[in-house]
Amino acid sequence: MAKHPAEVFGYPIKAVSELPEKGSKKYWCPFVKNKCNKQSRLIRYPMGVCSVRYGNSIVALCPRRFLQDNIVFKNIADHYFKTRNDLVVFSEIGLPHTGTFDYVMVKHKPFSSDIEDFIVIEFQTGQTTGTGQLVQGLKDCLKGENVEGKSYGFGLNLADIWKRSFTQILNKGIVMENWGHKIFWVIQEPVYQNFLNRYNLNGMAYHIMMSMQLFLQFMTLKRNLANITCLTQESNLPQLTIYSTHSEIIRIFHQKRHLLIN
Repeated sequence: MAKHPAEVFGYPIKAVSELPEKGSKKYWCPFVKNKCNKQSRLIRYPMGVCSVRYGNSIVALCPRRFLQDNIVFKNIADHYFKTRNDLVVFSEIGLPHTGTFDYVMVKHKPFSSDIEDFIVIEFQTGQTTGTGQLVQGLKDCLKGENVEGKSYGFGLNLADIWKRSFTQILNKGIVMENWGHKIFWVIQEPVYQNFLNRYNLNGMAYHIMMSMQLFLQFMTLKRNLANITCLTQESNLPQLTIYSTHSEIIRIFHQKRHLLIN
């Protein structure tokens, strides 16, 4: 079974010869337009494997891979808010005693800072075992070797993904249920299918009005080497903007948390 890097620093393995070899664009992540921040103790440069080929599937390992062209955010906005206007996306929003939300999408009133509604967005990617072998695959790619079809000795640790994720799903889901807001868990199709098979949940299907007991929303992503294909077609509507911090949304979260525990 083929097991090897599928994308390296944003490039399909067939195009790694085009990777910048020096200057500010070396070890560049095109999905955030900045240096890759993934680390491995086995190498002195970033661990730039975005996704892997694992048999017939290509599985993203880095959450930043889902940020391509804001497609995920646009798709969620279309489904939940029915618009892409007056929306802002904030990243890494912390809530005491609960954890950090990957992203919060906020709908504000036109020409105003007043908030109408918000949802939480969480990314869940794959993770590997035997990562030393994957590092070797990265080294081989960067040396110009053709790794396509090779089988490096790493595995996908899907059982541990769900073991760790359930705690977050429960804790964050309870908070969002009490607040009366939605949480979207963005999960790639092969990883999500493993979840359905593992827990005999194949009758589940995504629908914008569907909510589990904790108001969870699951959205699957089909992807190939070129792009992420989501549930809706692209249009010429305004782009969303991603910010790293914002005091207003943090203040609202703290107020909501106070109301919840009191």
